[in-house]
Amino acid sequence: MIGKIEFKKRRDFGQVINDTFTFMRQNFKPLLKTYFTFCGLFVLASMSSMLVYQYKMVNIINTVGNGRSSRGLGLGNIYGLEYFLSLLFSLATYASMTVAILSFIALYVQKGNQAPSTEEVWGYFKYYFFRIFGSSIVLILMVFVGLVFCLVPGLYLFPFVAMMFPIMVIENGTLGYSFSRSFQMIKDNFWVTFGTLIIVWIIVYACMSMVVLPTTLFSMIGMFTSKNPQMSLSLSMATTVLQSLCQVFTIIPIITISLSYFSLLEQKENTGLMERITNFGSTEKPIDTRPEEY
Repeated sequence: MIGKIEFKKRRDFGQVINDTFTFMRQNFKPLLKTYFTFCGLFVLASMSSMLVYQYKMVNIINTVGNGRSSRGLGLGNIYGLEYFLSLLFSLATYASMTVAILSFIALYVQKGNQAPSTEEVWGYFKYYFFRIFGSSIVLILMVFVGLVFCLVPGLYLFPFVAMMFPIMVIENGTLGYSFSRSFQMIKDNFWVTFGTLIIVWIIVYACMSMVVLPTTLFSMIGMFTSKNPQMSLSLSMATTVLQSLCQVFTIIPIITISLSYFSLLEQKENTGLMERITNFGSTEKPIDTRPEEY
């Protein structure tokens, strides 16, 4: 039987990916409970705004496609209130998921590899949510600008930005501190960190695509086989709902970047090794005096 995952240890590329799914399997129920408790409302808000936007866009496309009108293609109709609300709630969903899962992991480590309660996670969540949410806006804009300039700068920044979030929650770092700390930790391990994250995100997108694929195929078949091609409103709505539900898969890369953080921390500072040496021969687990709520 595989023992509980120990975060504070060095890992290579394969161990990080394997332990990501092992941790998911060992803590599947508490992780899902944490996700739906703290992210459920944001997921519903994001899904609702996307459904309204999708309804509007399907009607516009079908109207224009039948030659009845071309006025619906104006920027004001395409990028209306529904569009910006969907972006806002999508960002809030990702921020809440990031904070909830990282808080779960931080407490898991503090408690000696034991899953924390919802009340304990809430203590972290309410403290870090707005910090992560505000920082996410700044970091997304930074990566977007990097992607615009020949794509390479944005890809280069990707692992550094991802590493900043564990630093913010686990080390209680500010945006500036987390930015410099991230570069310090990844500097000599860029390709391993970058490759690990890319592989995990490919797996995540493959899982999400498999769920959404049936409705997407049926929608395309309906458009190409009909005498009067039109987008199916019901299939488009179903695809949107499935895409919203599939956001649960993004728990996986958050666990991966957390394992990478602790692995790099162990390489740089040997914190886990020093703790084990300090506690060697102790019959009781060390008492963690750090506060769990703020």
